Amino acid sequence: MTEVSTKTLSLQEIRKLAKSVLVASGMDDSSSELIAEIVTKSERDGPHSHGLRMLPVYVQSFSSGYANPTASPKVERIAPGVLRGDGDNGYYQIAASLALDELVAMARENGIAAFTCANCHHLAGLRFDTEPLAEAGLVALGVVNSLSMVVPQGGVRPVFGTNPMSFACPREGAEPVVWDQASSMVALMDIRMAAAEGHDLPRPAGLDTDGQPSTDPNAILETRSLLPFGEHKGAAIAFLVEILGAALAGGTLSVDNVDREAHGALNIKGGSTLIAIDPARFGNAAFNDYVQRVCAEIEGNGAARIPGDGRLKQRAKSEAEGVRVSTELLSQLDELL
Repeated sequence: MTEVSTKTLSLQEIRKLAKSVLVASGMDDSSSELIAEIVTKSERDGPHSHGLRMLPVYVQSFSSGYANPTASPKVERIAPGVLRGDGDNGYYQIAASLALDELVAMARENGIAAFTCANCHHLAGLRFDTEPLAEAGLVALGVVNSLSMVVPQGGVRPVFGTNPMSFACPREGAEPVVWDQASSMVALMDIRMAAAEGHDLPRPAGLDTDGQPSTDPNAILETRSLLPFGEHKGAAIAFLVEILGAALAGGTLSVDNVDREAHGALNIKGGSTLIAIDPARFGNAAFNDYVQRVCAEIEGNGAARIPGDGRLKQRAKSEAEGVRVSTELLSQLDELL
């Protein structure tokens, strides 16, 4: 395994660096602040694959003309429980920030509400879309489809993106329960990191050039053919995300890559859907007790942990000690300023 030289940065330094790179790439003050905050939270909580390492991808999407760094999204209410967004070819989170307050109000009014958005890009961890809703006392489910690189079980060519989904719910007296996961065995950026760091993956996560499952990150990057988690079960989840994401929103299907390929981009203009549920409107006054009971059954149950809680430990450590960042990556980011 290759020795990686690192430098420790505070979260404030990471935020400042991320914003500087984004502003240099053409983003305005408020939009760059929003994306920089997401990058910082990714470095804080992990995985680092969705933090500073994503900045060159953001920059490439702007410099190639694929994404709009000065997007002015539009959000409209098209049904009592539905908001629809047009991202103006910018990043989803900018549109979602405009929709958040109304989405919360609609969920509290109707019991359930959704925000769906097309003509947008999404490169960050999905949990940052759902966590604010859980902090507001709501249950949330978010999905987004992405560039096709996941082979359906038994298939020989990619159909789905890594197609992540995220769930969040309030937890009385503690941080919300929040998790997100890809439909693939491993996220693409984690494979890239393994290749950069010179080690194999812990389990087969994609196909090699002979069409065989492989732990070699370089072989998988060559074929760009990832495996779904849980075989046919993960492929079914990827299908679900394709429908809830691209089809509901009217975003680009994961297999429709012509525009993406023309710009050499690493994502597509997929579709995102965020569903918010108010448990107070569902008739079970003991909802919080149910959540507490389930969590209590997991805690102390051998080595089991509540989904997403590992990131809370990492968060506390990062806030206290800072984050180790590859000096090679820092040099790469300096060149973008």
